[in-house]
Amino acid sequence: MESISASIRIHPCFVTRTIIQENEGIEVQVEIIELVRRGQVLANLVQTDNPPSSGKESHEKAHPPRSVILLPGQHTALSVTGDSLLASVAGYPKSLSHHTENEDTLTISMIPLVSVSHDKMEASLTLYPPLPRTPPLELNELVELLEQEGIRYGLNHEILQDCLKQSRDEQKVMHEVLIAMGLRPIPGVDASLRTEMEMGSIPGKILGDGRIDFHERRMFIGVRKGQLIATKVPATCGTPGVNVLGETIGQKEGQDLKVSVGENVLYDEQSGEIRAAKPGVLSMVQNAIKVTSKLTIPGDVNLSTGNIDARDAVEIGGSVQSGFQVNAHGDLVINGSVRSATIVSQGNVLVKEGVTGKQTSMRVTGDVDIVFIEQAAITAGGTVIVRKNVYYSRIFAGGDILCQEESRIFGGITVAGGNLRVGQVGSDNAAPALIAAGTDGKQYLRYEALHQEIVEKEDELEHSLQLHGHDSGLPFHLAMTEELEELHHELIQLNLATDKRTDSPEELAAKSRNRHIAVSGVIVAGTQIRIGNVTTVLETDVTSRKFTLSEDLQEIISLPL
Repeated sequence: MESISASIRIHPCFVTRTIIQENEGIEVQVEIIELVRRGQVLANLVQTDNPPSSGKESHEKAHPPRSVILLPGQHTALSVTGDSLLASVAGYPKSLSHHTENEDTLTISMIPLVSVSHDKMEASLTLYPPLPRTPPLELNELVELLEQEGIRYGLNHEILQDCLKQSRDEQKVMHEVLIAMGLRPIPGVDASLRTEMEMGSIPGKILGDGRIDFHERRMFIGVRKGQLIATKVPATCGTPGVNVLGETIGQKEGQDLKVSVGENVLYDEQSGEIRAAKPGVLSMVQNAIKVTSKLTIPGDVNLSTGNIDARDAVEIGGSVQSGFQVNAHGDLVINGSVRSATIVSQGNVLVKEGVTGKQTSMRVTGDVDIVFIEQAAITAGGTVIVRKNVYYSRIFAGGDILCQEESRIFGGITVAGGNLRVGQVGSDNAAPALIAAGTDGKQYLRYEALHQEIVEKEDELEHSLQLHGHDSGLPFHLAMTEELEELHHELIQLNLATDKRTDSPEELAAKSRNRHIAVSGVIVAGTQIRIGNVTTVLETDVTSRKFTLSEDLQEIISLPL
């Protein structure tokens, strides 16, 4: 800022003209501004002749000297000496004057010739018509100017030529015309397993019209010794991008895939081929492949069979009776039901009837496919398919939980690491249910345990304070208070969302926005809904809704399904 006496005036160093144009029979005034280059002087302070000395003192007493101030606006800067204003970019200067009783102020800003988007992937041109009797810009001059402004990649010369023509021939002001685009990086593709044999339809597959394929999983696929089961397709590196400034943009490389094979499977890391080492039945859980023998139990698992502990795939012709256990190294098919029993499988599990009983516990590494569930606890690493209803059960899935449209969830806790799709939730006579998507089951269990521990310790502390007084200051009370603070801190810091440590913040946000709960029927008031770390309770009944996170990931919103 430069403030001096009235013997100094501001001398503009650029030209503006107003021309008259006719638009649909109406005359319109259009201001044309001189195009200036980066570093060009826009205005300077010049000294005028001093007024005569006679009467000067009396004049200054009557009229104090006025100050003249030259201010830099956007994209302009004062010179080192402070007596000139320079353009920081190429473009069109705009001046704004302000007058007070003792002060004259002139601010000059620049309308940039070219503006670059925040991500540097697009450049836009603003072009005024040439001044009268001034040679118009040629294409090569404009390109040189843009290069001086840093635009190094993606210029569209045809659009530039068209802008020059319209500004010259039609005296048209071209505002923010897209003239250059960068090349976005192409991310690499993650490594994957390509199965080399017919695996059959996978239950829970999303069809093209949005419906879900609930065909029964094909189990116990036979393989021969040496048969090719799958091939690992390596990750690709992707292709880097470049922005309009010519800067290279790194791409995200595809992530490698760790293949896990059992003792009866051969994996050639060089070729990526996975083959059966002996004949048997195939079990695939995510990226883990096993070939096992098949153990068949023709009837029920009961006193006549005892508990089943097999390093094989297991098919049970009947049901698993109360109090018994089944532990299968491979896939497990139960053609009957499970009643107050314990089921463990390192493969996938198909139960063709129901799973019932408060004492029933199922821990499955892969997917689970069940007709109905009543008062049972199920933990699965993959997808859980429910074909009918869920009554007061606890279900935790690492992947999706998918229920047919006519299914219902009554009470209990249903937590999906992926998405949740169900027909109806709750009824007027049932206790409220908790349904969750994008939520880590193990973290949720820790969340429950912390809540319970805090309640118990707060009760214990309150009881002790009532006995000894709130101002006792006993070491026992101080220790309990400190422990409660630590528990509360852990509860606040606990992250329930399913994510990977390798994910970037942008990837985590995109993943969270894709998590949803879809209810095709009625979901009753009082139902608790959780998506990751955000929770809400329905105040009224709603029908056919999709619940997802808001754009800022701070609240759950309800959308028509």
